[in-house]
Amino acid sequence: MSTKGRYEDVSTLLYLVPIIAPVIYALVLWAQSGISLVLPSSVYLTVTRDPYLFIGASLAVMLGLIIEVNETEPTARAAKLASLGGTLQSIAVASLVIVLVSALYANGFTDIGGAATDFIIGRYGIVFPAVLVLLSYLITVQFKLPGVTMKQLLAAIVLFLVPASLYEVGKRSTPAGVGVAFVLLVLGLALYLLPEKKSSPPIKG
Repeated sequence: MSTKGRYEDVSTLLYLVPIIAPVIYALVLWAQSGISLVLPSSVYLTVTRDPYLFIGASLAVMLGLIIEVNETEPTARAAKLASLGGTLQSIAVASLVIVLVSALYANGFTDIGGAATDFIIGRYGIVFPAVLVLLSYLITVQFKLPGVTMKQLLAAIVLFLVPASLYEVGKRSTPAGVGVAFVLLVLGLALYLLPEKKSSPPIKG
């Protein structure tokens, strides 16, 4: 297998993290509470309100983007970015559908009001697809500011997650919140400060 093929496989696995990780986590929690005919609402809310899953899934997707863009020839990056925008939107739709169906399942497919309430309370089920749609727009929009690169754009998004991790993860564990925020801060600064490849052109309109 070529190096390019291996990178594509890695990026594909990273894109699947937001789908696979919550399902595995839910199955583990469900098994611990005792498998029942209907998914417990408590399991649904635990998964959809977990900040670690949200941050981990977001980072996995962004890492997949970085890998694909870096391994694409500069002349083909405009087409690659357009393709990646479609990929992000597909992940967003799949994630949203899974969350909605899970909310209905946790309420026996009969209590629509309860499912809607759980869907809203489990905020990351809404926020994560929205973040992906926003990211898909940002990487495909025709930037008017010269010198804006894909790496800098991803750095801004990673840094955006710093205060979110301090608040959300910090509510459960202050040391964990500070630790996650520190890792995101280092990653974001590294993306900003590390030099660009000479062959990497800026995103322009």
